[in-house]
Amino acid sequence: MQRINLEILERKITFLFFENPKKTYNLKQIKYFVGAKIEERDLLKIIHSISRKNYIKEHGRGKFSFNRNKLYKKGKILRRKKKIVDLDSSLEYKLTKSQKSGLFPNDIVYYLIDKKDRVNVASLKHRELTKYVGVIKKEKGLNILKNTGLDTEIIVKGKCNENDMVTAHITDWKYNLPEGKILKIIGNKQDTNTQIHAILEEYNLPYYFSKSIEKEASKISKEIVKEKNRKDLRDILTFTIDPADAKDFDDALSFKKLKNNNFEIGIHIADVTHYVKENTLLDKEAKSRATSVYLSDRVVPMLPETLSNDLCSLNPNEDKNVFSVLVEIDSKNNIIRSEFTKSLIKSNERMSYGEAQFVLKNNKERLPPEVTITGKSRKLSKEICEALLTLNSIAINLKQKRKKKGSVFFNKEEVRFVVDKKGEPIDYSIKVQKEANHLIEEFMLLANVLVAKKIKEKNRTAVFRIHDYPDEEKILELERFARNLGYSVRISNVKDINTALNTLLKAVENKPEKNVIDMMVIRSMSKAKYSTNNIGHFGLGFNDYTHFTSPIRRYPDVMVHRLLEKVLLEKPPKKEDIESTCLHCSKMEELATKAERASIKFMQVKYMSKRINEKFEAVVSGVNERGLFVEIKSNKCEGLVRMKDIPNDYFIYDHKNTCVVGQHTLEEYSLGDEVFIKVIGTDIDKKHIDFKILEKK
Repeated sequence: MQRINLEILERKITFLFFENPKKTYNLKQIKYFVGAKIEERDLLKIIHSISRKNYIKEHGRGKFSFNRNKLYKKGKILRRKKKIVDLDSSLEYKLTKSQKSGLFPNDIVYYLIDKKDRVNVASLKHRELTKYVGVIKKEKGLNILKNTGLDTEIIVKGKCNENDMVTAHITDWKYNLPEGKILKIIGNKQDTNTQIHAILEEYNLPYYFSKSIEKEASKISKEIVKEKNRKDLRDILTFTIDPADAKDFDDALSFKKLKNNNFEIGIHIADVTHYVKENTLLDKEAKSRATSVYLSDRVVPMLPETLSNDLCSLNPNEDKNVFSVLVEIDSKNNIIRSEFTKSLIKSNERMSYGEAQFVLKNNKERLPPEVTITGKSRKLSKEICEALLTLNSIAINLKQKRKKKGSVFFNKEEVRFVVDKKGEPIDYSIKVQKEANHLIEEFMLLANVLVAKKIKEKNRTAVFRIHDYPDEEKILELERFARNLGYSVRISNVKDINTALNTLLKAVENKPEKNVIDMMVIRSMSKAKYSTNNIGHFGLGFNDYTHFTSPIRRYPDVMVHRLLEKVLLEKPPKKEDIESTCLHCSKMEELATKAERASIKFMQVKYMSKRINEKFEAVVSGVNERGLFVEIKSNKCEGLVRMKDIPNDYFIYDHKNTCVVGQHTLEEYSLGDEVFIKVIGTDIDKKHIDFKILEKK
């Protein structure tokens, strides 16, 4: 039996009166509402405590009602910050442990501020029915759900086994621990598949398609039918460039030299809307998902594989329906004209980034086995190699123009784990952007800009990808941070923030603190999102920008395709709430990003769990009162060095200078410092890696 928590019961009883301000209750009714085995003297003790705070008033003979004489504020409990934010003023206040008792993150509450500016949470107002994901532990015959991200464990009802990962709802909270109900058993926590599915469950992201969706997708005809308004471009040299392990190809480039010695470059995007019609089951599912989710070891697609890997994918030597942006460019890299059309293409070649990069670097048609997708030597046509070199020259020029307009350039290294058949991480690779990546990126950006400008003509409704200016406080924090590392670049209070950021990013190239600075710059930025209200794109330096080039994996691109088609057919767009769909897509994109980060962290912990006591070179990537966060140089795995695991002194946190300082030696550890560390422990459930510093480099 759980121990009764009087503070939690007080919160529960107070809620009864706040929810029913016109009603009067006696002790028997209150006890029935509480639903806990509580002695009458303890119940009276709680009620008198509520009465002393003037939340309720007594009418004699054990009857009580709500006290309306106070004006209560409404606030929201913040996650992980131990604070409450006022819903009207957005002011934040600290909460004591007692004030948080019986409350969850995101709870809406009534509260008061006393004469000493302290918060007094009076009552819960609203609680979302939140799904929690955790691991089951059997204790004294009870199912205890742990590692949910909450400050408390949950007692859950339902059939389950030790170490099962489950999803659960909170049903009540009347004793020391809240009570819940198991909704789904995901699997055993030792299974990698279970862990990945648990991450998707945590962020409410689906990971399979229903039979009805799969059935609708399987019924779509693969036959290519000649259409009146679709250009036949199958005779033009066309190719795709994608990652070596890509399964869906949603963009292709074509290259044609014109009689006037100009070039016509085709940017061809999979015509998803030809197959996914509005308001069908497939369309509604794609809108609900809004994006494909790219996890550490897999992709959870927005569309079923029948579409994403087959029908819509621009596979080589197959006739494919596309939406094209045709751009004529002269010998001086000036854009002469652009055309938008539905078309039919046939890709002559499927290349990986590695293969294309070899051609750009070596100007050779013969590809060696070590760079090919198949691992066997092969030869590309002379026409494709010449096209690649010309396109790269144009892409470099487009990038230079972007730089002049204020585009911010990141080149952050990304880690991808290599997994075995069981999903266990056995190795890693560092993904670095090279010329071939930039070539594709520049032409996709160009298409997105041209499409945005076309749709918005005559004040038409358009979907934009927008990115606001950075927050001033975050820019000041970044500037202070960079200065502490020895960089005197001025970023705040300058006319051209973009150039200042590029100067800083350029200065840290090939430096140990590069990844740390890159991350701090990213954190200083606003979040890019989708909207019909165009404010431009700060990061890219574009006034007009949209997402048109990835409709297989992003629903906003599907929306843009439909809008552009209506423009070409001179049909007014349907009156629908496009902005609300933009908000939904932005929210789903944010959840997908969080899930991706969680999956990478899980793989890091899993990978490092087999490397206990191994030593590595690392860089200090974060500092707080708990200790130092350090990132291993080779594999980018990040973990915590607790204060006690820093050698030769007793260290404390210096908030002002963002470092830790030894009390006797005055030795400092700051962001960017290089250190030698040893792996001393991992925790799969909490996704933690613990390091110990051996010495400073």
